[in-house]
Amino acid sequence: MPATTDPATASRPQRSAALIITILILAAVVSSFEATMMYTALPGIIEQFHSTAGSAGWILTGFLLVGAASAAISGRLGDAFGRRNVLIAVLLLSVVGSVVSLSAHSLAVLIIGRSIQGFAGGLVPLCVGILRENLPRKNLPVAVAVVAGAAMCGGAAGNIVAGNIYDAWGWHYIFVVSLALALVTAAGAVLLPPAVSRTGFVKVDWLGGILFAPGIALAMYGINKSSEWGWSSGRTWAFVAGGIVVLAAWVTWEFVTDHPLLNVRYFASRKIGLTLIATMLVSFGTLGISGFLGQLVMQMPKIAPVGLGLSAGTAGDISFFCSLLGFAIAPLSGRISRGGRSRNAFLVGCAFGLAAAVLSALLLGTVAGWIVSQLVLTCATGFMLSSLPNLVVEGVQGENTSEVSGFYMVTQNAFSAVGTSIGTTILSQHLVRGTPFSTHASYNTLFTIIAVCSVLAFGVALFIRKGMVGGAGEDLEALAESKGQLTHLSA
Repeated sequence: MPATTDPATASRPQRSAALIITILILAAVVSSFEATMMYTALPGIIEQFHSTAGSAGWILTGFLLVGAASAAISGRLGDAFGRRNVLIAVLLLSVVGSVVSLSAHSLAVLIIGRSIQGFAGGLVPLCVGILRENLPRKNLPVAVAVVAGAAMCGGAAGNIVAGNIYDAWGWHYIFVVSLALALVTAAGAVLLPPAVSRTGFVKVDWLGGILFAPGIALAMYGINKSSEWGWSSGRTWAFVAGGIVVLAAWVTWEFVTDHPLLNVRYFASRKIGLTLIATMLVSFGTLGISGFLGQLVMQMPKIAPVGLGLSAGTAGDISFFCSLLGFAIAPLSGRISRGGRSRNAFLVGCAFGLAAAVLSALLLGTVAGWIVSQLVLTCATGFMLSSLPNLVVEGVQGENTSEVSGFYMVTQNAFSAVGTSIGTTILSQHLVRGTPFSTHASYNTLFTIIAVCSVLAFGVALFIRKGMVGGAGEDLEALAESKGQLTHLSA
């Protein structure tokens, strides 16, 4: 169906750039805040529901998987029905998720609510799209950078706000904040200008946009339950095999369909393929496992093999102030990346990732030592998340930037979810007999995995060629960098 002009646009009132940016800042903060807000509450939820890290970790994994699928399809939905309309719909779904979670009195209902909240992962591409629709080209890079920076602060605030709310009133009230924030933002989004054109419900590869998420979920659920069912159980292998079959069907479908939403053929491109592989590795380790691990180390009681005995509020405060270093480092990474040298900035990030894993294993016995390791980890994530999107920009023609950047975002979120699920499962499978506490060796296993992933990513990056394919202007570079920052949800 050809694109049709929205009749309302001819006489719509003009909105100031400041109003548009303010509303989109709120939307980006909703996405990043909701992604990080449950990290500080995770240890308490494990204790309250007499659960394990593996089971409770699904309140994080479910959000990330749904967020990855939402990020994949929200842009196309915005093209079809107007980005403002889809933005409001996604915000209202987030409200529904908060309501369900707020009323939860079981872990299963909480996981369902958090998964519904995961639709907020689609807010990021919609925000960028609305900016491109309504702002002059010369103002776009600055506007995108402002929204990206605010989102990073929102993600960091998720730890400090949620931690102190948890200490004062309990985890339920964290959802009161997320509900109010999403409602206010949805009301504000009504003031955004309507889309200039909408394509309507055209043929889109919806199946390719969502099929990977249930495939990953099935496989991860089987691995997660292996500690309860055992690896000799047919149920364990049924879920794992079922997930692999679904993922194989997804890859096959994306190869044969004419217009794939997530074009797996880009893996054949040397620069893009290697960049996506590097993204998988660091998303699994440094961005995925490390995301939840810090809160567990800080909040577990001192009687546990690993634990500093800090309150949720104090742990959130530490995470917030450490994350400020990552925000400060992003410009340095950008300078290193100039002239097609983003690979160098990523290599620096991998080196910091290895150092953070080693220091975490050596210094987790004291608060001061742990803060040092987390500052190094923040340097790693800062360099990684500002260099990877720029590597995407360097590897494609300008007209393909949005498509491949979307693939990058989905890859990062999906493998962060896998890392979270695998990491929490390992902790759950190695408990001190008669206690809910994971062994010291299990934490060392996770630090080793993070270190190995950093080393492998470093090796992969060495084969990424420097320079730009061409057609990627400064505005697209800023756009790609903002996407990387906006998807940094676990720092």
